[in-house]
Amino acid sequence: MTDWFDTHIHLLAPEWQQSPPALHSEAQSAGIVGMLMPGVRVDDWTALLTLAQQRPNTYFAPGLHPAYAEQWNDDAADQLRTLTRQPQVIAIGEIGLDGISGPPLEEQETVFRAQLAIALDAGLPVLLHCRKATGRMVAILEELRVGQRIGGIWHGFSGSVQIAQTLVDLGFKIGVGPVLLRESARKLPEAIRSIPDDALVLETDAPDMTSHPRDLIAVGRKLAELKNWTLDKTAALTSANARHLLHIDQQDETA
Repeated sequence: MTDWFDTHIHLLAPEWQQSPPALHSEAQSAGIVGMLMPGVRVDDWTALLTLAQQRPNTYFAPGLHPAYAEQWNDDAADQLRTLTRQPQVIAIGEIGLDGISGPPLEEQETVFRAQLAIALDAGLPVLLHCRKATGRMVAILEELRVGQRIGGIWHGFSGSVQIAQTLVDLGFKIGVGPVLLRESARKLPEAIRSIPDDALVLETDAPDMTSHPRDLIAVGRKLAELKNWTLDKTAALTSANARHLLHIDQQDETA
């Protein structure tokens, strides 16, 4: 069976009509073997860790979404540091800056930098969220050499060739998701064609961006078309990129 890896899915989001185990089983039946669940709010972290412990090939990236930056405090920082020692925790995310929602960007930046420091200390890659704050985010990442030191994924990429090249040069993977399927996505297909093969990973951001885990394969099909790859090559290459970044040994995984 073709082996896919979803680097960004919210299995515990309240919008789902199905239970997390049912969603996970549906994804695995479609060939989506690996799944990484980012954190959003502090209160979600314990339940997400438990789910990752219960479901095979399911991993957790605890983090505080910038829209909820006001939840950050010393206790949250201590919890996050403790979580980095759990074997199911393979990244920190989703973290970043959001110029549309959440507290002022100055407060978001303080929380972002604090979480980056924890990720750097733990040697874990980061899942990056950014809206309307690209220049500011890139400057912070460059200053701290985050990409070169631990790497990460720029989640939900929809930018230009130039931004894609900047991120790749800084050491980040590009998260390709359902935005690629939109007719309104003008810049993204051109950017995808320019991105090196080893910098591409796939994601659904379900249920925010799509309503079915299996839609990862539709994204993969569009990526294959743009890169002139077979579907099998697309699955194998993007999954290998994800596992390499996230330090997952495929031999340790179970289908």
